Amino acid sequence: MSHDVPKKASSQSANDAQKAMRFIALKAAIFILVPLVAAVLAVLVLLK
Repeated sequence: MSHDVPKKASSQSANDAQKAMRFIALKAAIFILVPLVAAVLAVLVLLK
């Protein structure tokens, strides 16, 4: 039984790492896209 635990733990941590990477990528996309959209809207408002 003790031999199954490290295997399970490593696959679980790999799964958690994958979830964390997705979460970080999502946050990065939001932090890049939101100011980008705000900048585009600001430019459009200023050009009118």
